[in-house]
Amino acid sequence: MLIERNHRSDALLMMACSFAVATSNSVIFAALGDLQDKYKFADSGLGLIAGAGFLSGFLVQLFIAPYADRGHTKRLIMAGMIIGAFGSLLMATGSSLPQFVLARAVIGSSFGFVFPAVRALIAHVEPERRGERLGRLAAVELLGFVAGPLFGGLLIDPIGLRAVFLLFGAFNLVSMFTISFRSFPVLPLSTESRKPSFELLRHPRVRIAVLLAMAIQAPVGIFDALWDRYLTDLGGGNSMVGISFALYTIPFLIFSSFGGRLADKYDPQRIAMWMMVLVVPAVTGYGAFTTLAPVIVLNLFEGVAQALMYPSSAAAVAKAAPLGRASAAQGLAGASGLLMSMLLAFTTPSLYGWFGALAAFGAVGLLMSVLTGSAALMLWRLNRREQLA
Repeated sequence: MLIERNHRSDALLMMACSFAVATSNSVIFAALGDLQDKYKFADSGLGLIAGAGFLSGFLVQLFIAPYADRGHTKRLIMAGMIIGAFGSLLMATGSSLPQFVLARAVIGSSFGFVFPAVRALIAHVEPERRGERLGRLAAVELLGFVAGPLFGGLLIDPIGLRAVFLLFGAFNLVSMFTISFRSFPVLPLSTESRKPSFELLRHPRVRIAVLLAMAIQAPVGIFDALWDRYLTDLGGGNSMVGISFALYTIPFLIFSSFGGRLADKYDPQRIAMWMMVLVVPAVTGYGAFTTLAPVIVLNLFEGVAQALMYPSSAAAVAKAAPLGRASAAQGLAGASGLLMSMLLAFTTPSLYGWFGALAAFGAVGLLMSVLTGSAALMLWRLNRREQLA
């Protein structure tokens, strides 16, 4: 009973860290349209701001996250929270597109410091329940990503953009101060722990997990860069942007633990692939409507499918990771997903401006299909070789 209580305490501590960083990263979702309207930059500026966060997160997850495998998990997590607070301060004091891009890059790097280490630790403390634990972590992460635009959207009008960013930066600092007095679990070490992340790609199941992570992260790029602008163009205001994220989250919170248990019971890679059959039509379908009501319905539908898919993807990465490479594997998958998000954040606003919503969302859906199909083909070939061996 004592061991289980310690596991639960560790999990809650790490989930709290992820929640705080997620909120500071996501509040920009609700503010991009207001920043554009106030400072008069082009639609391409939306992509630059959103993409800068993905680029910095990509680099940090690829090159810094592996240090968690060498005994530095707590230092990385605390550093990420401080960096997130500093980025929020830069955003609050900004008045030009270059500073907003820089601020978003700083905030995005905090994601790379915290999330791979936390996911690796969550999967480590109780391996036989890693899918369920990762499902709950995914729900907490999403709750943080939703809390940012939800409360940010509700607060922008009454207190202003600058105060909103300062408020979320302060939340990061308070959370960092709280965890500074607590001990963290330690990831197992091996002779492989000091090797670069790219070296993991020699493992076939890691390659499959990376492709799935890229497919799953693809919608984040267009949501980060365009969701606020898209809902505003459909007639929604700041409050509707926040509400849409909240409605997406409800089914995710309900079903994510069940999705994690599915990953523990069955092959997590297969679960993620099957759920993509539901997610791709939902993402593509966003662009087919010109009113808010059907978009909100799709929010709810996608939330269910993502709740069943996302824990399986994270569990697949944890299962494929060699001993002593847990954080490096999560960082590699996360970096690959962020690379995809970054490319789409840079490009989809221009597609939206030139050809409309259906072209932008449809391109994302097509790319997700290609990535998932490639992963499925690789998995089929791998299983066939193993059966013949």
